[in-house]
Amino acid sequence: MHARLVKQRAALVLSQPFFGALALRLKLVEDASCETLWVDGVSLGYNLAYIETVDDLELRGLLAHEVLHVANGHCWRMGARDQDRWNRACDYAVNPLVLNAQFKLPQGVLLDGRYLGRSAEEIYAMLRQDESSQSPDESGSTAAAGQSQGQGSQPPAQQGGQPSQQPGGGQPQSGSQPPPPQPNGCGEVRQYTGPDKPGVESEWRVAVNQAAKAAKMRGALPGDLEHMVEAAQRPSVDWRAVLHRFATEAARADYSWRVPNRRYAHLGLYLPSLHSEAVGDAVFVRDSSGSVFDETQRQFAAEIIAVHQQLQPERLIVIDCDTRVTQVQMFARDEVVDLAPLKGGGGTSFKPPFAWLDKEGLQPAFLVYLTDLLGAFPAQAASYPVLWASVTALDRIAAPPFGETVEVIV
Repeated sequence: MHARLVKQRAALVLSQPFFGALALRLKLVEDASCETLWVDGVSLGYNLAYIETVDDLELRGLLAHEVLHVANGHCWRMGARDQDRWNRACDYAVNPLVLNAQFKLPQGVLLDGRYLGRSAEEIYAMLRQDESSQSPDESGSTAAAGQSQGQGSQPPAQQGGQPSQQPGGGQPQSGSQPPPPQPNGCGEVRQYTGPDKPGVESEWRVAVNQAAKAAKMRGALPGDLEHMVEAAQRPSVDWRAVLHRFATEAARADYSWRVPNRRYAHLGLYLPSLHSEAVGDAVFVRDSSGSVFDETQRQFAAEIIAVHQQLQPERLIVIDCDTRVTQVQMFARDEVVDLAPLKGGGGTSFKPPFAWLDKEGLQPAFLVYLTDLLGAFPAQAASYPVLWASVTALDRIAAPPFGETVEVIV
């Protein structure tokens, strides 16, 4: 075990109790196969050669950086996401917290003001959207953009760390400036895959909460870290499961005397039971203002089709809306659903879809609205169940005036 790491970990315990208490939970493992450092929720691996290139304060900052990855749950939340992009998203999420806690990090770490206060999942979605917006004929600029995100590869002119050469092997022309250094990651977030993963994750939740309380009592817990701890303690929810549960419950919420409720018959009470011979209209609204990323729209469209196949509503109505209804698609119960591309691109208002349904005299079984929740709401609540599928983190936005909400971060 490297003596400098042990020393700086001890310094964390004394100077920053929140980070120090959590750093003691990680087993230090020397690993020459990694480039810098890695963390998986149980161990903290390091490359000795890299450790020797940073000073003591930077090393302490790197320890705090790795601790925050685990405290944020990054070691169990990647799922099926791309490993490299997830690493970068996690670094963008924790680096501002490390710096705000008065730590020092090596030069060139990943920082971008667009991502301040966002979760790793939100940042991942933004990175994916940025990268997918690059057209195939922009391969050169795509490579440069990838490096600006810290992918680790170097421009052809910088391979091997050599300065750019002019044709014929000469030196760069006078007055030309070398390219700025590219941002780089502080390590690798590895997913914990042990059979006791739920237990390890639960233990870390408890440890983070305890460390935060201890640090707060000493007045040594910055406000942004307190917010991070609160967010990390909230259990993750699968928005797909919430959507299907909502649709199923809303569609079957008709009471009927035709089939009495047998649960109370032994008490001599004859009450109606939940029964529905057929599901009514199912309405899905897609925010087409441009605030919902392409991949989120694709996954939402897949869930629309899945709900249609599962519930077989009388009609499936899919509405696109920005500041007005831009497209309406209707599908019968036995019709194959082939959704047209999203249509729109203006601002955002939530009033038009509800107004359109009122104008058409439609009373759907339920309505699901995919949006960023930044817009004008109807003055009156809808008379049918509404689920707001928000692409904005719910802790950063006011709750809608009516309906349920679920966070959709993919």
